[in-house]
Amino acid sequence: MDRDLTEFERRLQRIDRTHAAGGGFEASGALSRADFDQIVSPRRDGLWMRPMALLLAGFLLFKGGMHAGLGARVYDLRVDQLAQGNALEQLGAWIMHADGLTLWVSGILAPLFP
Repeated sequence: MDRDLTEFERRLQRIDRTHAAGGGFEASGALSRADFDQIVSPRRDGLWMRPMALLLAGFLLFKGGMHAGLGARVYDLRVDQLAQGNALEQLGAWIMHADGLTLWVSGILAPLFP
């Protein structure tokens, strides 16, 4: 085969590979694939933090509402009864005990309960 023809065939193969990869066909001034390959997509590492914070806030609101609705004495009696149960109930009692945040939320919500 002629050397020039071999070179021409190689150039055609290179152009075909470029087209298969999505390159070529750009008019002057148009955006090409290379313009979009360098765009960095935003990281979504903290995606779990917002739902977790909302869940925690909802739980604190629930605890404070229970404390305000039942009253401190009845709430503490029920938590003490829960603490006398099995290991899972004792864990629930530890989670539901009236801590500082619960008392603060209860103080805010107390006027809403008769």
